[in-house]
Amino acid sequence: MSLSSPRRPLHILICNAAICHQGHFLLVQCLQEVLRCSAPARVVVVSSESHRFTDLLDQCGKMDLAVLSPPQKDYWSMLAYNRAKLCNLLFSNELHRRLAPHGVTANAVHPGNMMYTAIHRTSFFTLACPFTKSMVRKRIIKSSGVKKMAM
Repeated sequence: MSLSSPRRPLHILICNAAICHQGHFLLVQCLQEVLRCSAPARVVVVSSESHRFTDLLDQCGKMDLAVLSPPQKDYWSMLAYNRAKLCNLLFSNELHRRLAPHGVTANAVHPGNMMYTAIHRTSFFTLACPFTKSMVRKRIIKSSGVKKMAM
């Protein structure tokens, strides 16, 4: 059966597995009719609070989509991440505006702060470590009355 077949209901779609928001956009576009036929349905787009640290405007305050593909000399991975998360948020807002009349809601969520990629190994993020979660699971092992930290 095709993903676009409206015979099977799709009540919730969670878009969370890509940094580039284009994957979310394409998936939702392909499933839009299925979502409408499955109403009430919901689309949840995982974004990030880091969307607040960028914009898509040029120096004159007009939207400039060229900032999404900067020249290599101007590329900074954290800024690209922030812009991708801003695109996720804008996409979710527009998706909700278009699909809400058909019984499909769309929301963007911030999952919390995590420290697990090379992006986060800069001095700024080192200061933030006490306020974030880690993907590395730590457990305390008690042996011989001595506490040891194991990862």
